Amino acid sequence: MASKIRDDDFYTFQANLVNIVVTNAPGWGIPAPDVAALVARRAAYEPLYVKAQNKDTRTPTDVLAHRQIRKVYEKEIQVFVKAYLFNPLVTELDRKSMGIPPRDVEPTPRGKIETIPVVELIPIGGGDLKCGCRVTRDQTRPSKHPLADGVEVKYTWVPKGEMPPEKPEDCKNTLFSKKAQFIIHCGPGNAGETFYGFFCWANLSIPANSGQWSNFIKVVIA
Repeated sequence: MASKIRDDDFYTFQANLVNIVVTNAPGWGIPAPDVAALVARRAAYEPLYVKAQNKDTRTPTDVLAHRQIRKVYEKEIQVFVKAYLFNPLVTELDRKSMGIPPRDVEPTPRGKIETIPVVELIPIGGGDLKCGCRVTRDQTRPSKHPLADGVEVKYTWVPKGEMPPEKPEDCKNTLFSKKAQFIIHCGPGNAGETFYGFFCWANLSIPANSGQWSNFIKVVIA
């Protein structure tokens, strides 16, 4: 059901849907109180629709009352459809007869991520690091890339004077976070060593669409 369906089309749609639901509700296993609530809302809505459509006699109050009840009624129908009309007892032909479009079961493909996270690392003691990642446009708060499932981190820590890792594959630890702000636990025994981490935006379903790895980001573990 379109969100901006015309008033006359919505009137026809809801009447047809309610009539079919009332006829088939027992066989579809829909609770009688929920059907009764839908019928009651229809009974309240239709007289207000009729009044609002008569340009010769309607008042601004009539128009406003219709607009308000239609908004509520339309939302209630959407909830009802999701709750009861996609169960296995209701066929696709049944839904088509009620004007309900097929459910979109195919996820919208997500494109290639072209950026790397902006990363802030803060030692907070006990061998822990507070990590905040963000997309470039968000200057003041952590944020996740809209095409990403989360942040992937490959990291290690190196004693003072030893060579840092050159690439993510050189790191011995991997972490994935669904959130843009999270804690990396290095352990209190590694305090004083230097943390090196490579970060990227990760697409778990299509890894090839994940972002590029950042250069290493380092901080001394406290």
